Amino acid sequence: LNFEFPLFSKDGSRREILLNATTRRGSDGQVVGVIGVGQDITDLRKITAEQKSLADDLQRLIDTANAPIFGTDVEGRVTEWNRMAASLSGFSKEETMG
Repeated sequence: LNFEFPLFSKDGSRREILLNATTRRGSDGQVVGVIGVGQDITDLRKITAEQKSLADDLQRLIDTANAPIFGTDVEGRVTEWNRMAASLSGFSKEETMG
């Protein structure tokens, strides 16, 4: 099982911990304890939150730009279609995607 939980240090700082726990069994198969391995994921969580914020900002910029913006993948399928592209072309984002 994996658990995420906050850990507060003696100085009051907060760290995010990912704990992987599994049962420890004796030779007869009976549970005799638990083994846990923890990993500090504080920096990973911070980076992930920053990346999401940046992605949200970029998406908002694309959506509200006063110029048509569209994107395609390597096979020519539309992957991005902003409000202005829809307004000028008459095709909605849903009609062009894929």
